[in-house]
Amino acid sequence: MSEEPNFHSEQDSFIQNLRKQTAVSHQKLEENDLSKMILNEQVSLVDYQNYLSALYGVTLGCENFVFPQIADIIPDLDQRYRSQLVTQDLLATGFTKNQIEALPVYRFPFSSVAGYLGAMYVLEGSTLGGRILYKHINKTLGLTLDNGGSYFWGYGEQTGIMWKSFISPFAQYALGTGQSAEIIQGAVNTFTIIDKWLDEAVIEK
Repeated sequence: MSEEPNFHSEQDSFIQNLRKQTAVSHQKLEENDLSKMILNEQVSLVDYQNYLSALYGVTLGCENFVFPQIADIIPDLDQRYRSQLVTQDLLATGFTKNQIEALPVYRFPFSSVAGYLGAMYVLEGSTLGGRILYKHINKTLGLTLDNGGSYFWGYGEQTGIMWKSFISPFAQYALGTGQSAEIIQGAVNTFTIIDKWLDEAVIEK
């Protein structure tokens, strides 16, 4: 019985250290021009489409290259596919199917399960901030869950529960394999990857 509280203490320490070690790269991503643009009061529909287009590439890339590597570790992975929501939102805001299919998709380059888990931490963590973005987009552009805002709505009212159900096996793997440092580095690299990916996104005016 005494091991469970100890495990939770170790898990909390790992997550706190993970947040601390990724704070700089996370902040840099938040300061990306495209990231800031989407939260601007003057955000336009084109700005929104550009942001979604870029996120499509990393979201689908994660599903194509990260998910297969961690399927044995995260048990409810089948509930975490979200690229179809980006597709739905782009179609709702005026993109054609051909335009979406022509969008570039990022090929995550990690060579270990730990690296892929670090990437998944970043992508899943984005669902928490997504709720803030949804409220902003709803207020500024009038988009809703049914007409262009489904990606940022994410898991909806289940977002907190889904996050906890991810963090548990995620931390168990880190602590059980002693690969905490490798997972943290994978997360740092992923924040940097997305930051550069957004920088390279074509912004139409």
